Amino acid sequence: MALSFMPSSSMTLDVIVTCDPAINATPEQAERYLETGDIKVLDPHAGATIFCLKALSPVEREEAEVRAGAYTRSELGRHLWIKEPINSEERARWHHALTNEEREALGEYKAYLNRVFIEMVNAALVSVDGVPVKQGESPLDLVRPESHRVQVIAELVRHVQRMSLLGESGK
Repeated sequence: MALSFMPSSSMTLDVIVTCDPAINATPEQAERYLETGDIKVLDPHAGATIFCLKALSPVEREEAEVRAGAYTRSELGRHLWIKEPINSEERARWHHALTNEEREALGEYKAYLNRVFIEMVNAALVSVDGVPVKQGESPLDLVRPESHRVQVIAELVRHVQRMSLLGESGK
């Protein structure tokens, strides 16, 4: 198997988010779009907000993690996060059995992950609807309601990861 690498960290891509009111997609279409980045799988999307993202180099991804607190994150929390059950009832019972120290460590690690996602998007966001994003500003802080802001960040992270970590066909 040959090495797989990103052609350029200056590569940009225009994307939309599936929670945009201008998008009328089935859950299957939305998931396919998020997996592939192929905007053609969505129904017409005129008027949707266009986010221009740039691919992040390994150094830029590491810098985002450091800004989020990579060297001070809870390793116990990371370990617990890996072990956390997927099934919601099982997870609730598992979480209930944790000690207060373990719950705090898990919470700290989840907060770290959220900070990593925000730092990745901030590093990758070039423009919103053609308006350049200034270094140090995050227009995503203005997205309302909060549930949409969270979904916007999560979807933009998926696009950034897909662009920055190309698979076998990436080179």
